[in-house]
Parts: sequence; C-alpha cells; structure tokens
Amino acid sequence: MSTPNELPGPEQQGSQPPPSGYGSQPNPTPPVTPTPPTGQGYQGGPAQPPPGYQQPGAPPHQPPSGYQQPGAPQYQQPGAPSGDFKFEMPQDMPHSVREVMPVGGFAGIFKMDGLPQMLKLSYIMWLAAAGIWVLTTLVLLLGSLFALGAGNDPFGFGAAVRAAGVKGIIVSLISFVLIAAIVICAMKLKEGMQWARMALSAIAFLTIVLMFFGGGGGLLAVVATVLMWLPESTAWLNSRSGNALH
Repeated sequence: MSTPNELPGPEQQGSQPPPSGYGSQPNPTPPVTPTPPTGQGYQGGPAQPPPGYQQPGAPPHQPPSGYQQPGAPQYQQPGAPSGDFKFEMPQDMPHSVREVMPVGGFAGIFKMDGLPQMLKLSYIMWLAAAGIWVLTTLVLLLGSLFALGAGNDPFGFGAAVRAAGVKGIIVSLISFVLIAAIVICAMKLKEGMQWARMALSAIAFLTIVLMFFGGGGGLLAVVATVLMWLPESTAWLNSRSGNALH
C-alpha cells in the first residue's frame, strides 16, 4: 500500500511526457553568424566603390603636381622655354646713326672701367687687331698703287700686275671700313650692347675671308671673339642689357 507522499515510479505506458520546459531552463538559441558570399571575383574586406565614384559633398580630387596620365599627349604651356636652343637677335639693335656712335665720342677709347676680366681682354685684342690691320692695309694699299701704275714690261706681266693692284685697292678700302667698324663696335661692346658683340662676330668671320686676299686682322680677332662669348662676358652683357631695357 503506497502513501500519498510517495513519488511516482517510472513512467507507465500511456502516460504523458511533461510539458516543454518543465523543471529545466530553456536552451538559448546561438546567434547566427552571416556567412560571407563566396564565388568568382569576391574579395574580402569592405566593399570598394566603382572607378570614378565621387562621394557626395567631398572636394574634387586633384592629381599631384607634375602628374601625367599614361598615354596622354604632353602639354607645354605657351611661352614656356623649351630645352632646344633657339637663336634670337639682340633686342638693343640701333635705330639711328646716333645710337651707333660711342657715347662721348672716341675720347674714351682706352677707358675700361667696370669691364669683367674676359671682356677687358677681348676689348684690348680687338683694338690690337685693328691697329695691326691698319698697318698691313697701308702696306697693301701702297703696293697696290705701285702695281697699278706699272707700265708694260717686255715679259707681258703688266696686265696681271695692274689687275693685282686693282684687287689690292678694293681689299684695302674694305679693310679700312671694317677697321672703323671694329673700333666703333668694340666701344659699344664696352657700353654693354649685345648687337655690338654680334657685329664683331660677323667682322671676325670676314677677317678670316680677307686673309686669303692679303688683308684681315689675323688670329687676334678670332681669340677676341671667343673671349667675348664666354659665360663671364655673357652674364655682364645680359645684366647691362636688362638695366638698359628697364
């Protein structure tokens, strides 16, 4: 005989199971972790914006200075200097005979105050070349006049001698003009004129040509030309021309 407090025995056939959760704690459902998509072309990490995407409100993107897009044609700003050397005529070309003549006349022909060393040597050589050229031209002129007055000789060389005399007189006249031009241009070079250097360079070329006809200033004119184109002389002339233009 059982008492009321006696626990029931094992389940009997036909009995009902206890309701869900009876006498136990409910099992919490674990959080579901989303599985990243897989497949061709997928890369981990945050999503990347498409090419050319601009975030609203963001300042426009500026490429760094000097950036050149591959394959794009090179652009050069108008007026920008290029790497190629370009010859330009001097900007201080004279516009009248008064501007060609030395300031103060020929009284200051031997004054060289303020000239750089290379340009001073070039100036002295130009004057020396002009002086030597005057002497050789006088000798050529006297010999040409004597040949021009030669009469007929028994050997038949009179015509050839007279022709040589005519040629000598023409060369002498050209030489005297160029000698005067050397002195004037050398003094204008001393004043800082770029056109004078250009004119002296052309005269130096003519002296080389005239050497084959008995005239010319010789090697001194060539050396003087080289000295006045050296960087020291060029820098001084550029500074003088800049001050004159402004």
